[in-house]
Amino acid sequence: MRLSLRVNGLQKACASLTANGWLGAHVSLSRGVASESNDRVWLNAIDTSDEPNTTHSTWGGIPLVTGDKIEIEVLPDGESDPPSEISRTSESPNNLLSDDELARQLFASVHTCDQALSQVLERAKDIESEHEFRKLTLAVANIVVELDRQLISPTLRRHPDLLPLAEDLKLR
Repeated sequence: MRLSLRVNGLQKACASLTANGWLGAHVSLSRGVASESNDRVWLNAIDTSDEPNTTHSTWGGIPLVTGDKIEIEVLPDGESDPPSEISRTSESPNNLLSDDELARQLFASVHTCDQALSQVLERAKDIESEHEFRKLTLAVANIVVELDRQLISPTLRRHPDLLPLAEDLKLR
């Protein structure tokens, strides 16, 4: 996959993604949210081929003003410009737990929590009204999402070899 970005007829960037993932274009305009303008256009790629880690690449960040004409062209596979920015989740300072055994213990604890919450939901289905059950289900779902965002994903990014364990425990 490859995208070309032109602003006012001038070629600004050509981006490609040969791995699994997404390739996209983003236009951002702002009003009254910062002291300087955030009006920009860029191309970005998210390479998901190294699950659970991803690589994010960005081309551009081209400033925009009123009247600019933005063109995005879908091109066949081929060469692209080098990205202006690359970040890898495997290098995030927010990744957790240097100790492998402690990471395993965390996954077991999250699994236990997930099972306990599931038991409460099962019991609530027969006891609570439909409305109360839906509220509880939503609350539990939010907790599960946060467990993934705050604990599971940051640990898996540091210990990608534990992905099969997380899948066995149905944490992924």
